Amino acid sequence: MMIGRLTHRRSYRRIRETRWSGDDPGQVRELQTLCDLIGERYCGSPASPSGQQELFPGSGIFISSFRLAAMNHASKPNCMRLFHALFDHFFTVEECQNAVPFGRPGNNPSGKEGKQVLDRKKVDGILTYVLRCATLPDWEPIEEAKLKKAFVNKCRARAGSKE
Repeated sequence: MMIGRLTHRRSYRRIRETRWSGDDPGQVRELQTLCDLIGERYCGSPASPSGQQELFPGSGIFISSFRLAAMNHASKPNCMRLFHALFDHFFTVEECQNAVPFGRPGNNPSGKEGKQVLDRKKVDGILTYVLRCATLPDWEPIEEAKLKKAFVNKCRARAGSKE
């Protein structure tokens, strides 16, 4: 894999430094090598919908690359603002009605159905992504407990709204 990376970097550098004429067979081979290496690198990753990227590798949560970049740009340096943007993107008002972000579905002794739990994969994905952003330069740090409380508050606020 290391040899592949070095070859990839060298090929990319050579292609970038040379003017592309399209007539030179050497340039065509270099470009084909680079394309093959990129294809090998990404063939093992799960197929994503067109224009979508995973929130973070292995999360299984997809979002538009442009939308995520816009959220990051609009929120920077405030991680809580980023959290709210991601929450609003991934969860509808209907999903939050009578729901909690953590725990198990509840049983109500009065016979009414208990609260449902939000999609755990989405909740964990948002939590992990925002906490990771908080460790990057130019972002304000945030505590995990504060984010979890924000999840609970967001569900309560949405449960009261009838949009």
